[in-house]
Amino acid sequence: MTGSKKESEPRNFRAYVLIQTLPGRVEVIMRSLRRMRSVQTVNSVTGPYDIVALVEVGEIKQLSQVVAGTVGGIRGVTRTTTLLCTS
Repeated sequence: MTGSKKESEPRNFRAYVLIQTLPGRVEVIMRSLRRMRSVQTVNSVTGPYDIVALVEVGEIKQLSQVVAGTVGGIRGVTRTTTLLCTS
């Protein structure tokens, strides 16, 4: 095979999650995100969002669970936008 994954190999899904927070909650939320197994990187940013996290999961439905359930449930998170990586 030339550069493609075998069907039996697990495929990882990656997404950037843009996170808006309440004032004063950025550092606490970033610490919570860094403890999550599926979160690869966490950065504070300027602009309309406060934090960008790179999330990687084995199944696409896990992405929804992580973003809507776990990230969205952190105290002080007011909004998330998910950008699924296509390459």
